[in-house]
Amino acid sequence: MTERTADTALLTYVVGDQFVLALKGELDLALALTLQPLLGEALPPRPGTVVVNLGQVTFMDCSGLTLLCRIRERVVDRGGRLMLLGPHPVVRRLLRLAPLDERFVVIERLLPARALN
Repeated sequence: MTERTADTALLTYVVGDQFVLALKGELDLALALTLQPLLGEALPPRPGTVVVNLGQVTFMDCSGLTLLCRIRERVVDRGGRLMLLGPHPVVRRLLRLAPLDERFVVIERLLPARALN
């Protein structure tokens, strides 16, 4: 079994004016507990638009949903907005069942800056 760490499960980068948090692997309790303390430091003070790239998340449980809600809360509290990029069908289904699908904006690709305004 491969140990999952924040180094292998979280990547941050900027595309235009979008701050991207790319998550990878199985977003379960163990990984959520590892990532949660790092996210406050990872997010910029005035985040604008934050995109959580879920394209490489293959599994998510309620701990992963809680983590997404906490990220959203931090972003909104700092005056920004949050979007989820390319979640797999299993993640979409979980968002719908929670029901949290209406609280998150889901996009299929990064948007050009002019489309965000």
